[in-house]
Amino acid sequence: MDYKFVFIVNSKARQKEFEAFLEMLNSMSRDHTDSIEIRQTEYAGHAVEIASEIVKRFEGKPAEECDTVVIATGGDGTIHEIANALAGSNVPMGVLPLGTGNDFSRTIMDEAHRSNKELCVSDILTGNIRIEGCDLIKVESYDTAGNLIPECSAWCNNVASIGFDTDVQSMAKAKVARNPKSKLVRKTAYMTSALSLLFGKRGHELIFTANRADGKPSRSAKNIYTMVAVCNGGYYGDGFHPAPKARVGDGLMDVCAFDDVSLIRALALLGKYKKGTHTNSSATDNFQCSRITIEAPKDKILLGNYDGEDFSGNRIEFTLVPDSLRLMLYGGQN
Repeated sequence: MDYKFVFIVNSKARQKEFEAFLEMLNSMSRDHTDSIEIRQTEYAGHAVEIASEIVKRFEGKPAEECDTVVIATGGDGTIHEIANALAGSNVPMGVLPLGTGNDFSRTIMDEAHRSNKELCVSDILTGNIRIEGCDLIKVESYDTAGNLIPECSAWCNNVASIGFDTDVQSMAKAKVARNPKSKLVRKTAYMTSALSLLFGKRGHELIFTANRADGKPSRSAKNIYTMVAVCNGGYYGDGFHPAPKARVGDGLMDVCAFDDVSLIRALALLGKYKKGTHTNSSATDNFQCSRITIEAPKDKILLGNYDGEDFSGNRIEFTLVPDSLRLMLYGGQN
């Protein structure tokens, strides 16, 4: 099929990189004006609106009649917004990394494409792409009365987590907000925040139940954990690697639950977590499942994040929905 490509470009990306990318894209696509459309976001939520418009064009039509691919051109936040707009539709999503961490792209792209935007655009223009099914995690958050919290419920395309790393993310975001022009702060904010918070309270009171693929009991063995990461993709937090075996089309979530351990052990585990070598540690419970529920004590609230977006709830249900997004990948004719 000859596809048309709509690049939804996050105009809040780093300005020099944003301008250089637009110049390159316009230059490379001069002979493809009928198949390329560039849409720049102008305000928060604009990417969702643009993607939703495209979904409406193909409502009720079979997948083979959908000739338009939406290219999420930005960071993980842009990808999350667009994936939520396209979930369950026939419109495929491609990814062109133009953000800071670009963690989802680490799972679905090789390093040659992650580091070379010209190569990505070249493959798009020459049709060197393929469309495959991508799983998504449906996240549903409930308050202490058992009511669904819509604003804290969404589709997660990469990683959702509860506990310590959400605290780290909040601190890291604050550091970047205070130093928006510093590349060094952006690059080191997550790691420096993690090291700082390790010296404080790390345990979070919670239990989880899951239909584990390893056959172990469904109820968690403990009720205090440092954190629980629920993963569709393998990376988050600017390169931390919670799920080394994660695949976005395998029909399973990869879960990593960290015990509440001593400071010395936590420091050692942090480095392993960054590299993805933590899974053999006795302080972590690593398993796959298609559904997991994480609960706080009756009157408590858990703080978490999915794809870098904050949420909260007393009980959070995570359900893996296979092939709920059509994903454009680089390389190989479709």
